[in-house]
Amino acid sequence: METPIIELINVSKKFRKRLILDDVNLKIEKNKVYGFSGPNGSGKSVTFKIILGFMNVTSGKVIVNGAIVRKDVMFAPGIGFSMQEYGLLKDKTGYENLKLLTLLNKNEDVDIDQLLNDVGLQKGKHLKVNEYSLGMNQRLLIAAALIQNDDILIFDEPTNALDENGLAFLAKLIDDLKQQGKTVLVSSHDYAFLAKIADNIFKYSSEGAITEEVNR
Repeated sequence: METPIIELINVSKKFRKRLILDDVNLKIEKNKVYGFSGPNGSGKSVTFKIILGFMNVTSGKVIVNGAIVRKDVMFAPGIGFSMQEYGLLKDKTGYENLKLLTLLNKNEDVDIDQLLNDVGLQKGKHLKVNEYSLGMNQRLLIAAALIQNDDILIFDEPTNALDENGLAFLAKLIDDLKQQGKTVLVSSHDYAFLAKIADNIFKYSSEGAITEEVNR
């Protein structure tokens, strides 16, 4: 068995005495797609934030590429992410948002036009984000996640507000990323979508515990 590139060991998280994650153990291997399924408030997004280092654990350990997050490193390196709350500048265009990210990341060689084309936003690149539909906003968040060409990608509820064409686009994108050797973590309320795209699915209970891991 390969050494996991991400591992959560006995991870629990409490907010004001409320248990959000309950003794979560999981292993993520390279070049696979992992689905995270469960009801609202079950801890899927919190799991992602803990992996990224945006949030500390109450107990347990998070290891990413051999480094203990919040001990060896503050933030997990090499992970691109799409999360609504770490969003976009609404008064800027889609192109301007991505351009700013390239400047912040000192990665100005990125072909922003090609990236927008890849996510189906070439016609909306000069619209301000506050003019975007929810589906367009979702696509721009995905573009932002891809901008660094990271080996690990986290998509938090990317299926929200996507129509049938949008879901087909997302499924193909995730498959293309896997073919490129990427590792992809995806949370969604759409279990049928996860069953279509994921190699493994972690099922969360409403109490924040992983109750089952489905291997496809």
